[in-house]
Amino acid sequence: MSAQTLLDQLRTPAGTSSDGPLLQVTDLVKRFPITSGVVIQRTVGMVHAVEGVSFHIDEGETLGLVGESGCGKTTTGRCILQLHRPTSGSVRFEGTELTTLKRDEMAAMRRDMQIVFQDPYASLNPRMTVGTIVAEPLVIHHLGTRAERKERVRELLDLVGLNPSFTNRYPHQFSGGQRQRIGLARALALNPKLIICDEPVSALDVSIQAQILNLFDLLQKELGLAYLFIAHNLSVVKHISDRVAVMYLGKIMEIASSEELYAHPVHPYTHGLLLAIPIPDPAVQKKREHRVLEGDVPSPSNPPSGCVFHPRCFRAKAICSQQVPPRTDHGPGHQAACFFPLDRDA
Repeated sequence: MSAQTLLDQLRTPAGTSSDGPLLQVTDLVKRFPITSGVVIQRTVGMVHAVEGVSFHIDEGETLGLVGESGCGKTTTGRCILQLHRPTSGSVRFEGTELTTLKRDEMAAMRRDMQIVFQDPYASLNPRMTVGTIVAEPLVIHHLGTRAERKERVRELLDLVGLNPSFTNRYPHQFSGGQRQRIGLARALALNPKLIICDEPVSALDVSIQAQILNLFDLLQKELGLAYLFIAHNLSVVKHISDRVAVMYLGKIMEIASSEELYAHPVHPYTHGLLLAIPIPDPAVQKKREHRVLEGDVPSPSNPPSGCVFHPRCFRAKAICSQQVPPRTDHGPGHQAACFFPLDRDA
């Protein structure tokens, strides 16, 4: 088998082609049981991690998924990859329903769907060399000979900005930014179409964050990748995302193009998150303090009734605690779930 044949195998799609979006998530729900008892366990409650999430991602597009810690962003990403089996809802990739696939069928689909984890220190096996780590997806899917895999690993390391001669080194010999590049090289090994980026820069220094974000952008342009870019920092996803979805306590509060969301937020939660972005001007910062979000995110095991954001919302009225607001249109591609949205031109 030649190296060209290996590349041809990597380019062969595992899923079924479709004229619709690359990824379609509809009414996704994931609940984790809370159990009690040592010998005989019984369910005493449920953690409502994801509740009715819907969105789509087109080929070559980046959707930013933002929100405070604990709002269900990572669980959403893992449910898409079926690392967590959803409680209900639909996840369609290239027209194929993933929630009903068997284990071996889902393994084949994962050739086109990969993930970059948040912690570059915990996501790499310390007992494996970099070459073995990056080549592991090729081994699992039985692609190429040993020589072809070795050449592919060298190409991938060079692609993510690492010296190809590092293949025999171990993860502890690299910095955090370099480790995240290794994780990205591993995700790229099978030439995927979609990568779930689970807060890939939150554990890195600010200067390194910029380098990794630029790398993601460059790879997307070169390889036509689609990203679900999960983050809790809106300033991080502002420039890399085509569209942004704002998540709170398992629900999508607002979704719009990146430019539209940052210029004209209509949901009070999005407004509060944007106000929390630091500005290097003490005078401006002091004027904004009275509108910054207060309080903590409620427990997902006991979410508030009605709109889950109403206990922290400065615009909440009686109806907000009684009914769940539907997502309504506020312009082309701009939706928000709020009974009393902000004026777009305010």
